[in-house]
Amino acid sequence: MQETNTRLAPAVTLSIVTYNSEKWLDAFFKSLFQQHLPCDQIALCVLDNGSTDATFAWLTKQRSALADKFASVQLHQGPNIGFGAGHNHNLALAHTTFFWVTNVDLEFEPDTLTTLLQVAAQDVDQAAKGQAQVAAWECRQKPYEHPKDYHPATGQTDWCSSACVLFKTEALKAVQGYEPLLFLYGEDVELSYRLRDRGYKLKYVPKASVWHYTYEEAAQTKPQQFLGSTLANVLLRCRYGRRHEVIQGFVMFMALFAMKPLFEGMRTKLLVQLFKLMKLAPHFLRTRRQSQERFSFLMWDYTMAREGAFYEYPNANQSPIEKAKNTAQGAPMVSVLMRTMPGRAGKLREAIASVVNQTFAHMQGPIELVLVEDGGLGIESAKPQIDALRASGVLAKVIYVPLPKSGRCVAGNKALEVATGQLCCFLDDDDLFYADHLEVLVGEWLKQPSLGAVYALGYEVRTHVRSEEPWVYEDVMHSLIHRQEFSRPTLWHHNYFPIQSVLFQRRLYLENGGFDLDLENLEDWNLWVRYSLKSDFKLISKVTSLYRVPDQLEKALKRQAVLDDYYAKAKTKHDLLKVELTLPEIQQIVEEISRQNQVVGVPTSWLKKVVLSTPLLRNLYHPLKKWLSIWRRIRR
Repeated sequence: MQETNTRLAPAVTLSIVTYNSEKWLDAFFKSLFQQHLPCDQIALCVLDNGSTDATFAWLTKQRSALADKFASVQLHQGPNIGFGAGHNHNLALAHTTFFWVTNVDLEFEPDTLTTLLQVAAQDVDQAAKGQAQVAAWECRQKPYEHPKDYHPATGQTDWCSSACVLFKTEALKAVQGYEPLLFLYGEDVELSYRLRDRGYKLKYVPKASVWHYTYEEAAQTKPQQFLGSTLANVLLRCRYGRRHEVIQGFVMFMALFAMKPLFEGMRTKLLVQLFKLMKLAPHFLRTRRQSQERFSFLMWDYTMAREGAFYEYPNANQSPIEKAKNTAQGAPMVSVLMRTMPGRAGKLREAIASVVNQTFAHMQGPIELVLVEDGGLGIESAKPQIDALRASGVLAKVIYVPLPKSGRCVAGNKALEVATGQLCCFLDDDDLFYADHLEVLVGEWLKQPSLGAVYALGYEVRTHVRSEEPWVYEDVMHSLIHRQEFSRPTLWHHNYFPIQSVLFQRRLYLENGGFDLDLENLEDWNLWVRYSLKSDFKLISKVTSLYRVPDQLEKALKRQAVLDDYYAKAKTKHDLLKVELTLPEIQQIVEEISRQNQVVGVPTSWLKKVVLSTPLLRNLYHPLKKWLSIWRRIRR
């Protein structure tokens, strides 16, 4: 059954596959009609996969109303052929530049599609100039963001979720769309890997958000998702994995039978999936990848999952940032304080990009970038990037201060001095913010504005540097080193705040001063100790940033030796500090210290130094660290 009404040459084809989706349709189309992009620039293509509820009746009843709004409407119904095959049916009917795949159990923000199309158009223009061909642009999901990792500066990701994703139609047709043998779940990963296998890049666009109501509660186990995704994982290993990853997939699948059942009838349904696996695996093994591209498999995941998957983003009515914007003062200005030096243009470019990509700015939260170039006076090597950033108008304010060579502390203090924001955070040029860093931290601080600071989790990234300038590197491993709730006695013992992970009130600088000029390392630890003497901090259990450490063993040992030396200097400084405490506060601190003494009595830095200095232990250190990280994720 089909209804077509052609009006204008549309910019994008919207592909929808429904199955018993009646309860979602009203809200879905209501949010779609509120898009900034007029619907008469959208060609609507709907396939109903044999719904047994009133989904198709609803669509048929609304057909005339939909035809009045969209550039064209095509409505079809057939047997349930699966998610991917359904979109392939719609793809064959598409003649637009872009092909927009979306679920109907979600709602759009007004600028979702305009933001996606703007980013896509920029990437298409860049591709015409010889840069990488991007084939897909994925939306961010709320209230729970998909936890898979992406590059904070470029937005590149290993795979795109098809809950809401914009494709370049030409690229999608070139790879023949979705794999029809994957009925449900995993088909989006397979398509992403096939696009990458043919040389395309994929991008995550956090500023384009949708509200996806896929979970009734956080960490919900859905039987169909469990069964479909585990089957797909093994089949994808057959096509894209290395030999040991293929074998591992089959072993992992058989191990599922030994698990405690997660839902009724799990083992019986797994047995059915096993027969499907034996039937489909030969085809996937015969159609192996064509390129030398590296496709990752991490147990049942495909890529590293960012910690904090079920951090819940508030909607507009509940958002502290939205509420603050509606007050006389408006949302608080955030000053991002960045230190750099000449000869680090590549690192600086990525760090600035991670600030520009902040969703806080997209929510009209004012961001001020303060860039201090240590040794830049008379050189001003960072000035071209700053001029381009000012011209773009993306940030509320940009301040650039070149200094004679003075050191990290002087540069940091100068940034604190000239900053005008109520809230501040540091971002050195070799560190990066994920796109939601400021959105999350500012939102949490607005809930408790009496806090001196809030801080989130941050990855330590072992980085193999191939070239400093141009900036060419390889991320070897991400590790979550610090996960410490705020504790003064723990902070007095050692630092557990990566510098870029902390958002603090600028009044703390005005009241307590800046970095101690005697400390060229661990200067941030000393700063947090002083700032926390009279102010409380709060941990947010979500990874929102990363900092880099050297992968080369020699550099790592030298770095650790320097930190050990400055640890003693910083401790001496801390011994001179005085703090006023009430009796209950003293009792609480005594209890915390007592618990720590029962748990651990060896400084982590000392233990790490011993391990790295012992040849046998040194060879085991990094592999053991990697497997411990994987084991923690499995346990969680």
